[in-house]
Amino acid sequence: MTKTLKDYFKELEDNVVDLEKKIVASNALTWNVDFTDLTRRIAVSDFSLVKGFIKAQPLENQRDLWLTIIDLLKDSKVFDDMFKEGIRKELLLDCFKELENLNYTILQSHTQKNTVKGNAKKANKPDTTVKGNAKKANKPDAKFNWQGTQAQLVYLIEQLYKQGFLSPIIQPEKHRLTAQHFTVKGKNLNQKNLAKAKQSYLNNKGGKPKRGEEIEQIVSAAKKQNPRQP
Repeated sequence: MTKTLKDYFKELEDNVVDLEKKIVASNALTWNVDFTDLTRRIAVSDFSLVKGFIKAQPLENQRDLWLTIIDLLKDSKVFDDMFKEGIRKELLLDCFKELENLNYTILQSHTQKNTVKGNAKKANKPDTTVKGNAKKANKPDAKFNWQGTQAQLVYLIEQLYKQGFLSPIIQPEKHRLTAQHFTVKGKNLNQKNLAKAKQSYLNNKGGKPKRGEEIEQIVSAAKKQNPRQP
């Protein structure tokens, strides 16, 4: 008989309960062992089977499965006591991270499909006119050329999201769009370097890049000029 998602989750719950019964039956609480950590290890190990089951399903079905497992975790009585509530939170956080990764994967998949489709159309309909080729040759670079550092640009974008000027999206997509629409002193950007730039300023004292306060003041002043912003 093929196992379902609920079957895997039930096994996780049963294993946690069985471990707790064994601890009580053997009077093991008197041992010098961290049983909360032992229970966490059992739960995390069994939860890897749950994750594996979900990731083996078609991409379009995975979002609903993650939402189902989140509901199961929230409703589970096994994790209701104060010792195991932390384990529940850890597993829920893992679910939210997997959902974020799934959103990014789906977005990338759609982007690639649209790109392939667009390239196919271009290949089947070439611009053979001299006028059309001249326009392409003279088309200016549409990117904004930032004159500060990469870290300052990333911090500015983060402040715009924070203050509600831009609609919330996942972190990797912020870096992708920044690289798509900006250069720094004429140089093209990539997502990996933008992520490193953010981590670099987060490691600074105060968690800001050089002149970060000035960027905050500019965004704050813009917000005051636009009373519609939240």
